[in-house]
Amino acid sequence: MMLPRRSALALPALIGTVALSRPGASQAGGGVLRIAMSANLRNLDPAKMTIGEEFLYSVLVFNGLTRMKEDQSIEPELAESWTYSDDLKTWEFKLRRGVKFHHGREMTADDVIATYRRVLDPATSSPSRSNYDMIEQMEAPDPHTVIFRLSYAYGGFADILSDRQVKIIPADKVDDLATRPIGTGPFTLRSYTPGDRMVLARNPDYWEAGPKFDGVELRILPEMSVRIAALQAGDLDVVWDLGPENVRALRDVRNVRTDSVATASWDGAIMNCSIPPFNDVRVRRALHLAVPKADVAEAVLFGEGTPTHSPIAPNHPFFASDIPIPTRADVAGARRLLREAGHSGPIRVPLIIPVGRPVRERLGVTLQQMARPSGFEFEIQRVPFGRYSAEVAGKVPIYIDGYFARPTIDTSTYPFLHSRGSQNSRLWIYSDPRVDAALDAARLAGDVNVQKEHYVAMQRALVDNPPCYFAYAQKFACAYRTAVKDVQTHPMRWFDLRAGYIAS
Repeated sequence: MMLPRRSALALPALIGTVALSRPGASQAGGGVLRIAMSANLRNLDPAKMTIGEEFLYSVLVFNGLTRMKEDQSIEPELAESWTYSDDLKTWEFKLRRGVKFHHGREMTADDVIATYRRVLDPATSSPSRSNYDMIEQMEAPDPHTVIFRLSYAYGGFADILSDRQVKIIPADKVDDLATRPIGTGPFTLRSYTPGDRMVLARNPDYWEAGPKFDGVELRILPEMSVRIAALQAGDLDVVWDLGPENVRALRDVRNVRTDSVATASWDGAIMNCSIPPFNDVRVRRALHLAVPKADVAEAVLFGEGTPTHSPIAPNHPFFASDIPIPTRADVAGARRLLREAGHSGPIRVPLIIPVGRPVRERLGVTLQQMARPSGFEFEIQRVPFGRYSAEVAGKVPIYIDGYFARPTIDTSTYPFLHSRGSQNSRLWIYSDPRVDAALDAARLAGDVNVQKEHYVAMQRALVDNPPCYFAYAQKFACAYRTAVKDVQTHPMRWFDLRAGYIAS
């Protein structure tokens, strides 16, 4: 039996209606929104995207079957509605009729299936492939219906269809995605000049109301000081991804507003659990005793973040708030654990930090200074972030990195912390049977309260056997000219621009 869709099972907020009304005509005359970002896009193909600048572009040019709103609830996007079976293993999605790709062809179920087959194909090398490994079979009984059959029960399936790398692409234009991407989104790509800007134009045939903007320019300006100066001069409308120090500095600037929102994006010290000295849990625990997270969050983020045990953010109902986070260093306790692990003198290892990521650079230097009294002698080594994948991840004892929020708790935790997780194998090479059991049970549970029990158990195990120094859940902030109206900062680091406009 197929049931109507209920509230999401892995998000804090309850979900609203499963069907949206038919939109009216698009409204023009909203001007061109000029958004400054820091880096080039490395991929225009949504299946291969990995960085925030790419995610920002993707929601403007493409749509998914579902969409995450600013309050982190899930609503229909290209799917008009959906139902699922009692055992949570069969999901049927009804697609919107009349939705056209930018090249004029109507979107059909075949495009949806082609999109997911491509993400699941190892040859595509999509970083989100493991998030969808429960998909066993897909069917299209008619052009506007897609049925997903799963290999195991998964209550948050509709939620993960809102993620970044599963935007729907036309099956007949896959070969063009790297250079001439075509989607169904509110804007079409006009041009992209690396090192300068990406130019997007309003899609006159967009299937829902909006956008009001005539276009969007994503300008690439690596220096934050240049971005802020251009915003204050009126040469830009939005600065995306403010540093925490910039939020404080811009709060009282005339004609500028800042907007900072809590997220599950986190930074931390990645410790390789397979090589010395961090293959000994006592050393990993000693670092936690040596460096109090509250002090780190204040020193690095100026209050724009909150200490956490894991990728589960403190504002989420699954966060284990009863597990204390130390507020002061326990130097004696840290040194005792290091002696028990056989280290009579200081531990001297390189600490790799990414060049060009100022917050993470600051985190690395802060850890180096705060850990020294407890017996850690970290030597800072700076490596360009672009070389991390080839030279750093999974290869060095300890380095500074972080990850953006995912659409569900399962996708935020399972790939990273399960012994078979796709991210685990390239980060810390961590294994704990208690964590595996909790994650396996949580993704099979259909009851939110039962899910919470398993995720709390996971957090308790992580405190006892940490794979990483999860420093904090970081807020995400942007700055806007006050003339920019009805545009909000999104916790997933993108913008919903359908209702926005520039006031005259």
